[in-house]
Amino acid sequence: MKMDWPEPWPEPDAASDGGAVVPASDFIARGRERYAAALKAGSVVLWHADLSGRIIATLGWGMLTGRPESESRGRFGLDRIHPDDRHLADFRGRDIGNTLQLECRVLDANDRWRWMRARGVLIEESDGFPAEWVGIFEDIHEERLALERARYLAERDALTGLGNRRTLYEQLNRLRWMGASATVVVIDVDGFKAINDLHGHHAGDRFLLRLAQGLTACAPSHAVCARMGGDEFCAVVADQAEARALAGRLGEICGAGLAVGDSICRSGISAGIADADWQAPDPVSTVLRRADLALYHAKRNNSVLACFHPSMQAEADARQQLLHAIGAACRNDEFFLEYQPIVRVENCTIKAYEALLRWQHPQHGRIEPALFIRLAEENGLIRELGRWVLERACDDLASAPPDIRVHVNVSARQLAEPGFADETAAILRRHGLDPGRLTLELTESQSASAVAPGPEVERLRAHGFGLVLDDFGTEYGALSQVSSGVFDGIKLSRDFIADCCAGRRAWLVLRHLVSLCDDLGMSVVAEGIETDAELSILRSAGVRLVQGFYFDRPRPLADLPEVSAAAS
Repeated sequence: MKMDWPEPWPEPDAASDGGAVVPASDFIARGRERYAAALKAGSVVLWHADLSGRIIATLGWGMLTGRPESESRGRFGLDRIHPDDRHLADFRGRDIGNTLQLECRVLDANDRWRWMRARGVLIEESDGFPAEWVGIFEDIHEERLALERARYLAERDALTGLGNRRTLYEQLNRLRWMGASATVVVIDVDGFKAINDLHGHHAGDRFLLRLAQGLTACAPSHAVCARMGGDEFCAVVADQAEARALAGRLGEICGAGLAVGDSICRSGISAGIADADWQAPDPVSTVLRRADLALYHAKRNNSVLACFHPSMQAEADARQQLLHAIGAACRNDEFFLEYQPIVRVENCTIKAYEALLRWQHPQHGRIEPALFIRLAEENGLIRELGRWVLERACDDLASAPPDIRVHVNVSARQLAEPGFADETAAILRRHGLDPGRLTLELTESQSASAVAPGPEVERLRAHGFGLVLDDFGTEYGALSQVSSGVFDGIKLSRDFIADCCAGRRAWLVLRHLVSLCDDLGMSVVAEGIETDAELSILRSAGVRLVQGFYFDRPRPLADLPEVSAAAS
């Protein structure tokens, strides 16, 4: 059947070109050339079909697909469409209205599927002509590929190729509408920062990639795995048995070590597990939050994994309330300082005092420092709290005799803050104090290895402050910190002292550590001393400075004998 296309421009009776008359037939030929050029420029195909969708005629099919025009016509043309898309192009028995738009894949000259978009308009029967469809095909292959790449990136983690948080939400919502059981396991790498510090961030990224591969290998085939960000991963499995098995296998892999280039990186993991409750308000967010709470519980208790229990939510609510109260406590004068002496063993004289932060809450009474200080560390409030401690300690010190010296605990977060050293020096100047009267104790577990070589520590030493490494022997007890030349002394943790008092091998380590510090001109303080036996063992190891209830309990500075005597 010959296809009669409307002319693209009105046909004149004749036209002149430089005085020559152009026949009307040449205008028709020129019009067809214009159609062909326009189709080629726009990568489109004009088509004409009957009511069933059977293609009767096309124009431009060869230019778009590289296939003969004849292959587009009749039911044969339907065979050139991808099997999964053919139902879209078959109009038989379908009520599709007067216009249509569909996207399908069409086989090109290289036998590759290309995405096309078909648009069409139904022309009603008139003047003896049957009803028919006319429209265009346009090539949208690159557009679809770009869309699919964008969708992939939106649903995938760029580093590992795993799903992301959006992927998890979609999977959990699918399981929710299916009424299927689901358990979420959230996994966090223990000490990942140490891998970055030791091997570099490029190696850290490769470690995370290997971990993602291990997670996929350990997970059941029906599981959906995702990276939540940083070194935190997540998987959705069927039940707690699968979750426990997954965490156990992945822990074994990480413990054995993951190959990163020429290095083997070993690390532990912590896991939090929670079952989905589809009856809970906002169940998807709820199960993810519960798994996070279980993970927090596992890490806080140094366990490999923990399963969510309602008591964890109660604890989280209490922590949140406490967090809100910390900011108000600084303004309402609920915090105060108590001081405990650091004593010389040989003559029981006092070398200095440690300032200890206390909180008397108006409703809840005395709140343990271990609880609120850790919470302030985790939520960034330690900077405000630490600034308050420095101000109050200097205020107390300014009213004390000039030979009184004070130790103040400082967070690594404070040391990482630009300008901390100069701000601390300015606080002392406002109170008329010499920096030599104030020693700053940096808790070892707060990433001392990361901040010790930093510019703020160098500025503190330039201002004349003393620096002590607190809690030595807990998490990062490395001799490199002793030999770094950054610290003026170390303070032994209570756990380390307990080991030294319980066994000879640990005692020998302590004796050699004390000897090393003596050679380096560093002080060694043992804290938490409560008995004669402990004092005797520490004295035999060469420890010269001690602190603990054995000598005195913490008390306000004005109640200390030396201060009260000077005041009288």
